[in-house]
Amino acid sequence: MNLRFLLGRAGSGKTHYMLHSVREQLLQSQEGSPVVLLVPEQATFQTEYTLTSRMGLKGSIRAQVLSFRRLAYRVLQETGGATRVPIGELGKRMVLRGILEKRKSELRIFGRLAGQPGFADSLARTIGEMKTYLVSPDSLTEAAEGIDTNSVFLHDKIADIVMLYNEMDEYLEDRYTDPDDYLSLLAERIALAPSFKSAEFWIDGFKGFTPQELKVIEKIFPVAGTLNVSICIEPSLTGAGLSQEDLFYPTWKTYQEVIRAASQAGATVLKPVILDNRPPPRFLNAPDIAHLEQNLFSYPAKSYSQQAGGGITILAAANRRAEVEACAREIVRLARDEGFRWRDISILTRELEVYGELIANIFKDYDIPVFIDTKKKVMHHPLVELIRSALETVIKKWSYEPVFRYLKTDLVPVDRDEVFLLENYCLAHGIRGNRWVDGKDWQYRRHYTLGEDNDISEKEKADLVLINDIREKASKALADFNDRVSLCHTVRGVTEALFILLEDLKAHETINEWKTKAEMEGNLEKAREHAQIWSGLISLFDELVEALGNEEMALDTYAGIIDSGLESMTIGMIPPGLDQVIAGSPDRSRNPDTAAAFLLGAVEGVIPARISDDGIFNNTEREKLASAGAAIAPGSRHRVFEENYIVYMAVTRAGKRLILSFPMADDEGKTLLPSPVISGIKKLFPGVKERFIQVEPLTGDTEECTGFVVHPVPALTYLTSRLREAKSGNKMNPVWWDLYNWYMGSSIKEKAARVISSVFHSNTARTLSADKCRSLYGTPVKTSVSRVEKYISCPFAHYSAYGLRLQDRQIYRLEAPDMGEFFHAALKCFTEEQAKMQVDWGRLDREECIRIAGKIVSELAPSLQNEILLSSARYRYLTGKLNRAVTRAVLTLGEHARLGNFRPVGVEVSFGPGTRFPHTQIELPGGDSLALTGRIDRLDVFEDEDNIYLRVIDYKSSDQNIKPEDIFHGVRLQLLTYLHIAVEHYSMLTGKKVKPAGIFYFTVLDPFVTGAGPLAPEEVERSVLARLKMKGLLLEDLDVFKMMDSSVESGWSTLFPVGITKNGSFYESAPVISEEKFELLRSYLKKMFAEAGSNILKGDVRISPYKTRSEDACRYCSFRPVCKFDLLVEGNKYRVLPQVSDNLWDLLAGKEVTNG
Repeated sequence: MNLRFLLGRAGSGKTHYMLHSVREQLLQSQEGSPVVLLVPEQATFQTEYTLTSRMGLKGSIRAQVLSFRRLAYRVLQETGGATRVPIGELGKRMVLRGILEKRKSELRIFGRLAGQPGFADSLARTIGEMKTYLVSPDSLTEAAEGIDTNSVFLHDKIADIVMLYNEMDEYLEDRYTDPDDYLSLLAERIALAPSFKSAEFWIDGFKGFTPQELKVIEKIFPVAGTLNVSICIEPSLTGAGLSQEDLFYPTWKTYQEVIRAASQAGATVLKPVILDNRPPPRFLNAPDIAHLEQNLFSYPAKSYSQQAGGGITILAAANRRAEVEACAREIVRLARDEGFRWRDISILTRELEVYGELIANIFKDYDIPVFIDTKKKVMHHPLVELIRSALETVIKKWSYEPVFRYLKTDLVPVDRDEVFLLENYCLAHGIRGNRWVDGKDWQYRRHYTLGEDNDISEKEKADLVLINDIREKASKALADFNDRVSLCHTVRGVTEALFILLEDLKAHETINEWKTKAEMEGNLEKAREHAQIWSGLISLFDELVEALGNEEMALDTYAGIIDSGLESMTIGMIPPGLDQVIAGSPDRSRNPDTAAAFLLGAVEGVIPARISDDGIFNNTEREKLASAGAAIAPGSRHRVFEENYIVYMAVTRAGKRLILSFPMADDEGKTLLPSPVISGIKKLFPGVKERFIQVEPLTGDTEECTGFVVHPVPALTYLTSRLREAKSGNKMNPVWWDLYNWYMGSSIKEKAARVISSVFHSNTARTLSADKCRSLYGTPVKTSVSRVEKYISCPFAHYSAYGLRLQDRQIYRLEAPDMGEFFHAALKCFTEEQAKMQVDWGRLDREECIRIAGKIVSELAPSLQNEILLSSARYRYLTGKLNRAVTRAVLTLGEHARLGNFRPVGVEVSFGPGTRFPHTQIELPGGDSLALTGRIDRLDVFEDEDNIYLRVIDYKSSDQNIKPEDIFHGVRLQLLTYLHIAVEHYSMLTGKKVKPAGIFYFTVLDPFVTGAGPLAPEEVERSVLARLKMKGLLLEDLDVFKMMDSSVESGWSTLFPVGITKNGSFYESAPVISEEKFELLRSYLKKMFAEAGSNILKGDVRISPYKTRSEDACRYCSFRPVCKFDLLVEGNKYRVLPQVSDNLWDLLAGKEVTNG
């Protein structure tokens, strides 16, 4: 029983010496004592591959490459102890989650944390750590006695840990084997394993050993012939005393611990193998990296006196994407120009979670095969989402979100298009809860006119049949699962119900199909992911049932436990090929044959890393435990000293090329500073110059341009950008013209031409043909005023809405148009009720108005969007607000009736062909015509001996106003159009002179009134009337105005934003215009309709949104994703509407205006 060390610095050949020695032993004889190579878990594949392929061995039954955990499994298989079911990490977390739920009322500290996501994981890691460091519950209790009693929080924490630790051990005892105990069992039983008697052990690749591993090493000595341990250290330091700050302190400490274990076992320490050749073998062809290895953490360091040989490169990139792109280009160059194999190249980064996706996506563009050496979380996988959403559906009683997450997993036998149809229907009608499983066919329809029932069309009938068929397919398996779960109260029962759900859906078959498809597409990584996810989930089910099978628990508790298990589940991937770039973390990945290493993300705080506290115990608590005799893993204060060693191992990984890079800004543009390692290397190597890497080539420098041209796919992007600049007048380097010519003669010519054509892309819409316009809009063109307004605001928006008939997704919620519809219907009903009573509105008393308004609201509320106002407490509260708004509107309009002489002669007055006002056609050039249709909210009339005066009122749910310039620009035409149509038809019907009295918006609102102190009821009423003044344009005629508000002799009206001077004239600010100006507006209106109608039929669908100082047509437009309007794209600009208030009337009259 001997111990022999292999000592040497990085690159000195320790691993090669070990593999070569093993090879020699095996070549001498395939029989004899076993040879065991113990390496870290993640290095087993690489070591085995190197031994069999690089060392000329075809194979061996004598040599084994194992990790400590795998050695334990072998020994336990041979000696017993492996018969009990091993409980995996997921099982332990779920057991702990169950214990936490059961004991949370007894726990002093952890009770309130018991249900938090991730807490069970953290607790499991802490207990696992204690087992790894041979700290039992009893030793923890003993240690607590030696800790200052003032540390109450720590004492409470220890008490909680001891309770949970003991309970978990008791639960597992005689049932399961905890894998965290494997190494302790290995230490007990290795002496009983005949297969390892007199074995020669070689341990390589460890920076340090846990107390469990050291105990195993101690117990290996009596069994082994010789135990060989490689240590990365300066050999001369083994006999010295080092402090934590020293570079090799972690491995020096390891050396001392192994010596101590050998001493306790009574082993003989043989003379070490010293590997101290200078330069080290790894760096024979890279003297600058050899110098770096020797001096980076030496004080004082020696500068590199020779000329830089190109072995070390430093890149400063604009951002992470530019950094990874530069890395990919350099890898392609190394493979193409210097003969590197992909497997000779490694990528190292401390932020693999940040860089991993970038590397995968960018390397795919460059056709670089890459394996990202990390365990992959599975929470994103459809199978996991299916389990989580199915449970959540039952817990949340079939609410919308979990149901459709379940349906969108592609594991339910419903096509995606069918899912979208079903989703749109459910969103439009607010379907959730019991409606999914009540057995009744869905017959919900959306009524577009409140209070009116429309006959169901044949198309609607067919659509409803389709929706119900899809619903049946979509919900059948989930409804059955719901029924089963409602009868289950144990973990076993719910788990079995989940498994039956998967069987009903044929989930395994679907995942196998995905796996096969991925294999056929050459995506072996994705194929393995699909294969492992199913087996992983079934293992999770098994562990859950084994651990908690007969325990009863609420479904939400069960869901939390299984969620914890799924969050912890990872997929361990092995490289799908032998020749590929390996990307990993410097403290995990091992590739001793690396020729070129790229260290990405070398920024301050990452390399070396800032170590933060994590886990249950903080730094101070760990130190107190260690002082009391219960040492566990060192805290962040100790681990920070190991960072220099990790950096040292990273920069010495490569034998020929070391490329360090850092981004100068993160994804949000925040500045990042380079790592101190960068500045240290620049001091060591004055000849190494930092190269700046931009996202794209910015200069015309030929060398820079050529450096970006390494692969046809990304180079095409760069070429397109350069062509775009050339189009703008910038000079383009000949390199890009050569590249363009290459593409035009290459096999990807068509693809390249399509991409390059984007340079000349102008985001414009093509004019439609006349035939297409007639088929889309019909002849005559039946249109509403709002449609014409839409066309004038942006022709393409009109085409999208009424040509393509695109619509916003309908959502079951109350929005402004719904409230507007409700107010219109309520005020119409009130007008009709008042007419039936044959009582003038102005004579109805306040109480009667309130009673009638409340009755109307209660009758209309169930009719709005399938009883939306009755669907929740929030909407029932909103019904009260709507009632108050309608009541306030009725009272305010009653005040108008009391103080004025205008009376309604029609509400919701329809106009257009076949209505009361049928003559609305406007002739267009070429014999076509435009037929306006619509409804006037309210039409009021006042008649004297000579004239009829008409007033149009439009109800709005929010404040609006109209100015003559709005009409001139065509952005607000409704009110004037209604007035124009009413005036023309009244003239024809009565034969009397009909004059416009005004056009007004009336806001239906129950305004909030504020004051400095308590307000009397009269003051409140005055304030309310002031907030609800009608806004619009009024005929400039005092007598007519007094027919609207007889209370005003001078001063401001309480009903309109109009004031009268003492001289009997309107205030200058009053929105009044003369009859002649009304006529000008009406005449201009007809021209505008004719012009718009003509352009519609000409097929003008330009992307031309208007813009003023305060608003633009794009602000609330739903069609932005369709038109892709972008001011940075050629052909896109706003149609700016000029200020015309100073010369508006001259423009309307057709007069020439300078600078108009």
